[in-house]
Amino acid sequence: MKAKRILPLLAAAALLAGCFKDVSYKTNYVLKPLAQAQTVDPVEPFEGLKAYAFDADTAFYTVASYEDALNGVIARKDDLSDRIASPVAAAEPCVREGTVGWVQMPLSAETQMVVAVDPVNRVYAYTQQELDVNLPNLYVSLIFKPWKGFSYKEGNWSFYNEFYAPPVYLDCLIDPSVQLAEGGETSEIANVKAYAYAADTTAFYIASYDDAVSGKLTAKTAGVTPPATPFSAYEDKETGLYKMEVSSSTLMVVVVDRTNRLYAYSKQVVDLEGETVTLPVVFRPWRATWIYVEDGWRFVDASRAPETKPQTQSRRR
Repeated sequence: MKAKRILPLLAAAALLAGCFKDVSYKTNYVLKPLAQAQTVDPVEPFEGLKAYAFDADTAFYTVASYEDALNGVIARKDDLSDRIASPVAAAEPCVREGTVGWVQMPLSAETQMVVAVDPVNRVYAYTQQELDVNLPNLYVSLIFKPWKGFSYKEGNWSFYNEFYAPPVYLDCLIDPSVQLAEGGETSEIANVKAYAYAADTTAFYIASYDDAVSGKLTAKTAGVTPPATPFSAYEDKETGLYKMEVSSSTLMVVVVDRTNRLYAYSKQVVDLEGETVTLPVVFRPWRATWIYVEDGWRFVDASRAPETKPQTQSRRR
């Protein structure tokens, strides 16, 4: 009979102990900063992120300026003179092998306002961060996109860029033709592909005809990443030329004659605030050499390119 009495008492004691289990919002908050300078650029980590936490609510508080964000200051939305200049936490470097630019700071409330600043691109962001109980670490990736505008929202973060400058676009026309015989007339090309990268021929080149067709650049120095997306040209029915809108003053322009398996590329510098630019390019497959340079263009005749024989391994004796 004693055993039957003890079991309910033990169960009640266990239940009572569970009610008094420690509940904590103390969390090591880790921010992993990333940035994308232009729409065509890859997302990359960066050093120098600044971050602060406040016992405040974004329903009532905001960041009035980039300088305030940089210095850890927030203000009431209805009265910007009512400011909080003492954050409850400030981020410090989080050094771990294989990471770049991570920062960390302790958070200890169920919800806190977090401000993060990218001093490289001068963009700041803030959010109302809610925490789960008994969470030792919280990892957050944050992507700054200075190209996106004066303000934008991604997820629960609001981003602001006071220094945003809208891109300036210039119409650029490419006028391709081919001269099949020396001294002969030039003619239109039936099948053309044309595009340009915000890149420089001192850093990149086209390694093959297939690369030219697919739009692949090769870096002259190992470890250099080519721009991700080109400015593509389309045939303008009114002019018969190939038209593209560019937003970079330095261009690596590529033109492919897919009818005769020829391609050419050159560095072009344009004035984005100037008038429409027309770039003529004349392919001359009658040239004695299969690679030649003319008027700043590097021409390659892929139909006459020497074959690259694969290397064979020597037989073992």
